Amino acid sequence: MRGPFETLCISEILAIILDGLQDDKKSLYRMSCCCRAFTDPALDVLWRSMHSFAPFTSLIPPSASFANDFRTTDHDLLKYSPSNDWKTFDKYAARVRSLCIGDYINNIADLVQTQDCYTRLTVIRGQDGCHPFPKLRSLTYILYGPISPQAKPLPPSLRSLTLVCRDAIDCDPIELILDRAVAEAPRLKELRIIGLMRTMKTLHPTPQPHFRQIESLDLSKAYIRGPELATLCTLLSQAPISDLKIHLQDRMDINWDAIPPMFPALKQLDVRGSMSSVTLFMSRLAETNLHTLIFQPDGYFQGVATVFDYLIPIIVETFGKSLKSLDFHINGPRPRAEDGDVIKSIFQGLEPLMEGGLQSLRLFLQVGSTLRPVQFPPEVQSMLEPSAWPSLKHFHFATKV
Repeated sequence: MRGPFETLCISEILAIILDGLQDDKKSLYRMSCCCRAFTDPALDVLWRSMHSFAPFTSLIPPSASFANDFRTTDHDLLKYSPSNDWKTFDKYAARVRSLCIGDYINNIADLVQTQDCYTRLTVIRGQDGCHPFPKLRSLTYILYGPISPQAKPLPPSLRSLTLVCRDAIDCDPIELILDRAVAEAPRLKELRIIGLMRTMKTLHPTPQPHFRQIESLDLSKAYIRGPELATLCTLLSQAPISDLKIHLQDRMDINWDAIPPMFPALKQLDVRGSMSSVTLFMSRLAETNLHTLIFQPDGYFQGVATVFDYLIPIIVETFGKSLKSLDFHINGPRPRAEDGDVIKSIFQGLEPLMEGGLQSLRLFLQVGSTLRPVQFPPEVQSMLEPSAWPSLKHFHFATKV
């Protein structure tokens, strides 16, 4: 009969235990030290997801210590002669699957230093024909200045990329970064952009066919102005993006007619932001097999029902044949007296969707911080009962603050 220690040596059981400890770095370190049989599996989990590049700076061999010196130039890096003293660095770097260069919110000074070191290392190791992190799948990279042409910050193994834009004057335009991503990480599946990006002054006139691998695009935390949106929509309009999250700003100066029908492979869409921008954006989507829509337009000071009367037919016409799940948020600011009319207008407009096969509808109404319950006329109140919609498998109405 196996004892408790022998049971832990079964790889499947040990893997489950270690996965449960992935956020407990101290326990993982102790397990790696207590038994040779646990060392490699525990270290694999301990180093699998790194929230900073800083721990690796102490593992850089003395022959390449100049990589951590801000005075080092590309010419200095290219003079480096490949050596065999990277064994310690490689032992740990090869375990990393997810890497965030550093704290891009609170500690920008240290972040710049560590990312510069990371970028220089890609130049040095590139001369050996390898990347410092050969098995990296996910990377959070900060854009705050131009990237050296010699650097290869995005490994070929990369599947998920988060770009944090710092809006520096000399930062590379997003078009160049995306071109680099396609060239260096051709199997990239997920792209997320945070912050305020820069674009070239001249809009590329056509979609780019080489963005054929990107399936998920998250722009929910990107500050997107008109030029940036026009650029991204044009470059990525024919990419096989099936999952899109986007937050649109108000009063975008953009010629929507110049943008081709966008994202024909879309299956899940989470769109929020300015009512006018959301309406125009939705009108430019290609007819797709979209099955899930999370719709969160900002409030409108007046004429909310009229806006929805214009917008909902766009949703019905574009997605009526495929949409199965709809989350609809009615956000403020808006005239509270119109709430009943807005809800009635929405339900009347969505009836073709329900007849066409919509299975799930969740309606959220943003209210103030008042403790008084929201009151509706009897006609509207009856519409908010699940029994009013027998064709739906799931119906939910809720208020939110």
